[in-house]
Amino acid sequence: MITIKEYTNKVCYIEIDRPDKRNALAKSTIEKLIDFFKTSGQSPYFNVLVLSGSKGFFSAGADLAWMKEGLNQTDEENRADAQLFNSLYHEMSIYAKPIIAKVEKGAYGGAIGLMACADVVITSPNTQFKFSETALGIIPATVAPYIVKKIGSSNARYLFLSGHLFNGEAALSYGLAHIIAPVKEIDSTTRKIAEQMATLAPNATAKTKELLNYLEQGSFNISEETKNYCASLIADARKSEEGQERVSSFFKRTNSHKND
Repeated sequence: MITIKEYTNKVCYIEIDRPDKRNALAKSTIEKLIDFFKTSGQSPYFNVLVLSGSKGFFSAGADLAWMKEGLNQTDEENRADAQLFNSLYHEMSIYAKPIIAKVEKGAYGGAIGLMACADVVITSPNTQFKFSETALGIIPATVAPYIVKKIGSSNARYLFLSGHLFNGEAALSYGLAHIIAPVKEIDSTTRKIAEQMATLAPNATAKTKELLNYLEQGSFNISEETKNYCASLIADARKSEEGQERVSSFFKRTNSHKND
C-alpha cells in the first residue's frame, strides 16, 4: 500500500508502506502508485511530490511472491502483470509535478527504476543498491529502458550483468542520484529542497518537464514497441524453469534464516 504522510508548504509526502516486506512492490502497491500519479498531477494542494519508503527503507523492488505467481497464470495474465511496471514508470515520467525520491538504506531492482523516473534523487553515502534480477533467474526488462536512458548503456551493462552491490556515493557517480546527505540530515535536506522547489511557478515548472520529455524523445524514445518487448521478456522469465527455481531457492534460504 501507499500512505500520504502530509501536505506541508505545498509539498506532498507519500510512502511505500509495506515495512514487513521491506516495502517490496506488490501488484496492489504498483496499482495504487499508478492511480496516484494518474489522478494527482493537477492537484492544487501541492507543487512537489516526495516519494520515500516507510521505516526508513526505500524498497526491495518487485515482490518475489508476486513474481512466483507467474507460473500459475495464463500468458495473458502474466503479460498484463509485466506491463504494470511499464505503466508505473511511464506515469512517473510524464507526471506534471517534480518528483523527489528520498532513498534510504536500500533500493533494489525495480525500485531503482522509481529513482530513474524521479526528477531529483536524494540518498545517503551508505545506502545500498543492487540489480539482483539475473541472480534470481529473471530479467531487468521493464526497468532497463529507464536505467539506460538515465545512466547510459555502459553503466547499465556493468550493473545489470554483474549484480554488483553499490552504495550512495557510487549511485551519485553513475548519475542515479543527485544529492548525498548524511543519514541524520536526509530528512531536513529533502524538506529544504522540496520546499524551495515548491515556490517555483507551477505552470512553468510543468511546462519545463514537458519540454525536457520532448527533448529526450530525440535521443532516447521509449516506444510502445520497446515497452511490449520488455514486458514479454520479464513475463517469459517469470514462468521459466530457471526463474522459478531461483526464486524458490531464495524463499527457502530466507525461511531458513528466519528459523535459525
